[in-house]
Amino acid sequence: MLHPSAFVHPNANVHESAVIGPWCVVDEGAEIGENVVLESRVRVYGCVTIKANTHVYDGAILGAPPQDLKYAGEPTRLEIGENCIIREYTTLNRGTVQGGGCTRIAPRVLIMAYAHVGHDCQIGEGAVIANACQLGGHVRIGMFATLGGTTAVQQRNQVGAYAFVGGTLKVDYDVPPCSRAFGNPLRFASLNLHALRLHADEFPPERIAFFERAFRELYRGKRPTAEVIEELKKGPEPLFQAFFDEHWGGSLVRP
Repeated sequence: MLHPSAFVHPNANVHESAVIGPWCVVDEGAEIGENVVLESRVRVYGCVTIKANTHVYDGAILGAPPQDLKYAGEPTRLEIGENCIIREYTTLNRGTVQGGGCTRIAPRVLIMAYAHVGHDCQIGEGAVIANACQLGGHVRIGMFATLGGTTAVQQRNQVGAYAFVGGTLKVDYDVPPCSRAFGNPLRFASLNLHALRLHADEFPPERIAFFERAFRELYRGKRPTAEVIEELKKGPEPLFQAFFDEHWGGSLVRP
């Protein structure tokens, strides 16, 4: 369905089942998938792909040029996966050549109202970005991670998979997977047990118990981090480091 007040460029690729609401603008080259809904006043630049069943609410701006002074008009992209929810007045910028050329939103991501996702960000499957969060360029948010409202993540930092970051916080260094981060300056309070128990296939009780001990040693203990890591590698969870490598890509460094 195409509302009479909407403008869709003839060379945009829009699936016949998509709904384009009042005053939306879809530029040349944009790709709108099956059952996508654009509510009203949504701007979709030509460098954007929106996959099936994603719902975009009023006033969102998708694929605007990156807010990076190095950007010189090179062709870059924004890709939004299946079954995402993009709420009111969010802004998602496309990538830069220096950052790989693409900002990616994985399937089943919820981005709430007034949030900003900067150039070259990578948002993992099932992540939740609450109202008015601000993500600088090159930020990585792991799968099933949650950011509380109005939290700001400084550019090039990472929030690991299954982690939770409280609201109104400043994230200026990496947050480990599975952790809960609070305070100013940021501190890792404990495991994010709520997320781990929701994914019981990945985290049976014995694995959660091991992770609890590991986090106490890593982030509350006084021994050198390298020494603790070597000990954990030999423990009952031999895939501990592999898990971090897969779901974060950072090092286990105590802030």
